[in-house]
Amino acid sequence: MQETLSPEQSVELVRLWRRRHALGPKEIACMYVIVGGALQGCNPPELNVLGEGRQELVAQFIYVKVLRLDADPDEAEDNGSTGDNHSAPSSAFALCAYFRRYLIDCTRASSFRRRLSIGDQVTEAQLEDQLDRHGDGVGFEVLADHGLSGPAVQAAARALIASLPEPERILLCEGFGRENALSGVASRHAIASYHYRAGRLGLVHKREGLPADYAKTTLGQWLTQTLGIAIAPDNMGVILRVFEILGAEASYA
Repeated sequence: MQETLSPEQSVELVRLWRRRHALGPKEIACMYVIVGGALQGCNPPELNVLGEGRQELVAQFIYVKVLRLDADPDEAEDNGSTGDNHSAPSSAFALCAYFRRYLIDCTRASSFRRRLSIGDQVTEAQLEDQLDRHGDGVGFEVLADHGLSGPAVQAAARALIASLPEPERILLCEGFGRENALSGVASRHAIASYHYRAGRLGLVHKREGLPADYAKTTLGQWLTQTLGIAIAPDNMGVILRVFEILGAEASYA
C-alpha cells in the first residue's frame, strides 16, 4: 500500500529538498524521517533482485540521491541553485518513482557487470572499467564520438519501444538489464515463449555467442542500423551508455 504525506510534510519536503546541499543535522534527520516514512509502502519489483536488504537500500538512496552527502561541494552548490529547485518531489508517489529509478540503475549496473560481455573478447574487468568511466551521469562524450547525442538516442529509444509488439515491449520495459526477472515478468503478463522472445529481442545472450549473433537481435539491429554503432569490444563504452538511456526510457514507458 502506497504511503502518503501530510500537507505539512509535503511542504517541508519541498523546502528541505531545495536546500538539501546545505542542511544542518536536525534538518538532515527530518528529511530522513520524511523520505523513509514515505517509502515504507514502496515495494518496486527491483527490490527482489538486489542482494541487499530493503532498509539498507533505502538508506543508500537517501544518502546518495536525496541528501547527496557524497557529492562534490562545488557540484552540489551549482545543482542546488538550478535544476533541483524545479524538480523537488512533494508526494510519496514522486519519492517512490525516484527510489525505483535508483534501484533500476543499481540493478542494471549489477547485471551489466555479470552478463553483458558480447563474446569472450570482453572481460569482466573491462566491463567494470567501462562502467566506472561512463556510468551515472557522465560519459556522454562517447556518444558524440559516434555522431550521436543524448536527445537523439532518447528519441530513437522511444521509437524502438513504440515499434515493438506488446509482449516484447513489456519484456523490455519491465525486464531490461534484469535477466533473472524475465520469468516473473512473463508470468505476470502471461507471455508465452518468453525466453525465445527475450533472446530474439536481445535481452539475453550467451557468453559464447559472437558479436555477429547479437547483431541479429532486435537490439543488435537497433544499435548497428539505427544508431550506426558496430558491436565490437572497442565500442563497449558507447553501447553501455546507449543501453543506460534505453533502460531509462523503458522504465518510464
